[in-house]
Amino acid sequence: MSNKTEKTQTDGSLLEMFRFVFSKVLKKRWLLVLNILALTVITLLQFVMPQIEQFIIDKVIPQRNFQWLILAIVILLLTAVVLGVFNYISTYYMTIMSQNAITDLRNQLYEYLLKLDTTFFESSKTGDLMTRLTSDINNLQSLISANMLNMVGNLFTFIGVLALIFYINWQMALAVSLTFPLMFIVYRVFRVRIRTAFMNARRSQSRMSNQMQQTLTQIDLIKSFNSEDTEASRFDHFADTNRKDMITAGRNQAIFSPLIDGINTLGIAIVLALGAYFIIKGQLTVGALVAYLSYVAMVQSPIQAFTRLLNQLQQSLVSYGRIQSILQERPQVLNAADPKPFPQFSQGIVLDHVNFNYDAAKHPDSHDATLKDISFTIPYGKTTALVGRSGSGKTTITRLIDRFYDLKSGSITIDGLPIQSIDIASLRQNIAIVSQDIFIIDGSIRNNILYGRPTATDDEVWQVAKLADLDTFIQGLPDQLDTQVGERGVKLSGGQKQRLSIARALLKNAPIIILDEATASLDNQSEKAIQRALNNLLESRTSLVIAHRLSTIHDADQIIVLENGQVVEKGTHESLLKADGAYKKLYDAQFE
Repeated sequence: MSNKTEKTQTDGSLLEMFRFVFSKVLKKRWLLVLNILALTVITLLQFVMPQIEQFIIDKVIPQRNFQWLILAIVILLLTAVVLGVFNYISTYYMTIMSQNAITDLRNQLYEYLLKLDTTFFESSKTGDLMTRLTSDINNLQSLISANMLNMVGNLFTFIGVLALIFYINWQMALAVSLTFPLMFIVYRVFRVRIRTAFMNARRSQSRMSNQMQQTLTQIDLIKSFNSEDTEASRFDHFADTNRKDMITAGRNQAIFSPLIDGINTLGIAIVLALGAYFIIKGQLTVGALVAYLSYVAMVQSPIQAFTRLLNQLQQSLVSYGRIQSILQERPQVLNAADPKPFPQFSQGIVLDHVNFNYDAAKHPDSHDATLKDISFTIPYGKTTALVGRSGSGKTTITRLIDRFYDLKSGSITIDGLPIQSIDIASLRQNIAIVSQDIFIIDGSIRNNILYGRPTATDDEVWQVAKLADLDTFIQGLPDQLDTQVGERGVKLSGGQKQRLSIARALLKNAPIIILDEATASLDNQSEKAIQRALNNLLESRTSLVIAHRLSTIHDADQIIVLENGQVVEKGTHESLLKADGAYKKLYDAQFE
């Protein structure tokens, strides 16, 4: 993602982060209420236990009353049992609440990602996005845990017990309180250091994940160029950077935790010293000192718990910023305020003075203007072919028709209706694309073909398989349609993957078909068979064909020739050859 995004992705306060995460929890408030009640009981029981200890030391032992001793021990054990039961209730239902909230968040983020524009994905790294959907969301899950929710209860405990120890002995309470500013100073100093360290670690982890994703999905390229050592060295660099970042974060945490523990020990030492002094003076009992130490521990406990959670809080805050940076993205290709359904297609598609250029920041290698004043008509029920050298704008035109991008100026209309006014889902449902980039999902052959129309029957699947010259191949497989194709279709040849993508588009049964080098991966025999099937199919449909092999578009109703994003010629195959212009040069170059 952009440097600007990386700089701003950790913005946001702890309060904003908690508000964001707990908004998911409040969807099932009864779980939150149950957990708060359980934590309240736990806090009260923890408050009672020092009282029992003081009673045993100050009353039972001096009076040597074994009945009271047995009763006190039984009450202490029962309190421990009840405490254990409520700890179980709190932990179990907190897990349910946490998993529900995090699942909702992950689903929300995934659905939001899918709705973002093509432009966003062109400028984002897959490995980084995967890290945000997995590790970053997992970091937020720690915010909805028993330990984290205990912080809420501990805050009230801290206030209540602090008031109590001031009531019991204000001198010792004041002395202990003097250590709290020291803790605050240490926290303030190390908060920024730890957060920065984990921000760098998260960024380097994303780069490492992206490197893994790139290499594992391009393993054939790596092996064909013998670049295993190069890629291993590159990954080693990212992994070593992540190692150093994690060590830096760990070093800060290693310094921070002992400092906090040392300040707490100083507080206990002060209480012991003053307590011993007051016992010697007869102003305090031993049992009262033991209970007082327990209460001091209860005061220090929230501070210790918070400082222990600082590590996780800083990681969560970094992850929250990275997730927010995605949720702050806004798609640019949007439905109109009152979108229209796709029209009863009967006239054609008209491109009128279309101008378009890619965002220079996200497409630094693109020309300033990819399409310049493009005007032509794609007649209903006819086949229009786009030809031209690589980079002339052919594929860009098809992506504008499918509204992957919006025009800079000019218009594209379908039966006179501007495509910006047509509901995006309805528009794309009526356009089937077979691209030169073949996308195969990890699953069965049936699943891949049904991707075009999930409700289709097996008979319909076999019908389009036959039209795509794929039926004989499928029938020869042991599992036929249930044959697994593997990740990215690794078990299929290039031609088989292309035919599978053609069958998928045929099953969609859309009135507009875009073929972007659709027969590029086929041998001559398969190409001829599929071309015949496509010709029969396209008789009743409007088609836009991008062809590198000009021999495949001889029968096109019209051919549009593009150069540098401009239309330089229009006509049929025969008329363009006679014109002896750009098309004839391309044609002759292929058959020299």
